[in-house]
Amino acid sequence: MTVILEPGKFYGETISVPISDALLSEVRHSVGHDVPSHRHQAAYFSLLLEGTYSETVGELTIDYQPFTFIFHNALTEHHDSMGANGCRIFFLELMPKWLDVIARLGGPPEHVFELHGGDPAWIALRLYHEFLARDAADPMTVESLLYELCAHVARVHDGDDREPPWLPTVDERIRSEFAQGFELRDLAANVGVNPSHLCRTFRRFRGRTVGDYVLGLRMQLVCRRLVESRSPLSDIAAEAGFTDQSHLTHVFKAFIGQSPGAYRRRLREGFAKDIQDSQRAT
Repeated sequence: MTVILEPGKFYGETISVPISDALLSEVRHSVGHDVPSHRHQAAYFSLLLEGTYSETVGELTIDYQPFTFIFHNALTEHHDSMGANGCRIFFLELMPKWLDVIARLGGPPEHVFELHGGDPAWIALRLYHEFLARDAADPMTVESLLYELCAHVARVHDGDDREPPWLPTVDERIRSEFAQGFELRDLAANVGVNPSHLCRTFRRFRGRTVGDYVLGLRMQLVCRRLVESRSPLSDIAAEAGFTDQSHLTHVFKAFIGQSPGAYRRRLREGFAKDIQDSQRAT
């Protein structure tokens, strides 16, 4: 019989904080290992903070890199394989109030749904920093951010029309070329449409402009490098396609609310500090 995990229960070392009818948890797997097939009682979002792992749902396998952000519907059966060096994951489990919100907005995806780069991932990062604040977290801020996330998930069902068959090709090319840049007219020509039609269609079915999507992917790469490496900011800026370090810092502060250096320190130190605090308490 498949194990059903109650809210706040995970395989791995876990710290959880209830805020605004949601349960925010950080889970650490210190070494690579396989997690048996299981279900979670609550619907939840997961954001990989550090390391790698893969998740298999039926015939679908999702390979997580840092800042991969996924919505999971309640009771979705899956099993996981943690990367050789382990990983850290941030979870947002939704209590019934939030499922009602999603239902009123159109309902959740049936099983799992990846929210690539852009607003949902940055909202999750802001929620992670509220989680790190513990008693100083602002419930109203958390609540407003959760409403935004629920709206993003429900938008999957917006409209009855199917997206055009050429749109996944556009997605793939953007994800492969976002760092070096490309011309919109070339992108449109590649799939046989005009640039205006491409931009309107992309915004309709992806919920943001092509430019915002590219910027989100660049920011996602920066966040990964800040966690995974000790590379200087100038090198990370160049790799992600920013003009220079100053440009990266300006955009980063606008998205995350702090400098890349401060973000790197806090993300790396957050879980370690929690473990030390819990050990002192015992």
